[in-house]
Amino acid sequence: MNPRDFLKPDQVDEFLRLTVRDGLCGTLSYLKNGSWRVWDIVARSVSESTFRVQVVSANLTELVIQKDLPVGLCIQHEHSKFIFETTVIEAPGDECPWDIGLEMPDKIEKLPRRAYEREPIPAGMTVRAFFWHRGHKNNSEQPPKEDYWQGTLYNLSAGGAMIRVEQEQRDFFSLGQLVGVQFTPMSYQKPLLLEGHVRHLQALNSENALLVGVEFLGLEASPEGREILHRLLEVVDAYEQLNLPPQNRSQNSKH
Repeated sequence: MNPRDFLKPDQVDEFLRLTVRDGLCGTLSYLKNGSWRVWDIVARSVSESTFRVQVVSANLTELVIQKDLPVGLCIQHEHSKFIFETTVIEAPGDECPWDIGLEMPDKIEKLPRRAYEREPIPAGMTVRAFFWHRGHKNNSEQPPKEDYWQGTLYNLSAGGAMIRVEQEQRDFFSLGQLVGVQFTPMSYQKPLLLEGHVRHLQALNSENALLVGVEFLGLEASPEGREILHRLLEVVDAYEQLNLPPQNRSQNSKH
């Protein structure tokens, strides 16, 4: 297992000021009524005690954020992603309904962006995936026709997966649909259990199959989520090694 890369205390403040100076964007996630909510944000200001961000992708009727709510942030800069958890200390108000004041984080973890690139499942390996309905489709009270499906992993990254299912299941899926996902990346490992939402649907007509792209949710927002994230990092690294010619293995790594 590779050591985790955390910014030093003085680098935390320096990085947050950089996000404001450069207007860096990221995502903010939190758990609401048993489901993860994710919004795009942009850094706005930083002080000794407060990191202020602005939500740029929300329908205000759906943006329900209260003081003391734990949240996770992920901000991309150059070739890395920076993740941390913090707490809301100033909820959006009537005058600034998009602005959120966050407590300054104690630590920020740095992850290689390459780990979020999809790695194909190695040849000769079949990784079965099980996934199920986690909530109504976005903007709809209509549940899907089925609530449990099986497929095989097509590729994997630290941020999501493509799952291959039979094309006959196309009507069971829609973009934004919330799902739970479980798979065992290596035969000798424990299963991984994640939550996500459907972000991509692609028909493979020549194979009579459908690729369901799932983006994982909530991995930056809690210690438990980050443990899963680091398991994913290790799996993606292992898949990358297995996809290399034997003579080149162990010479490259995503992290």
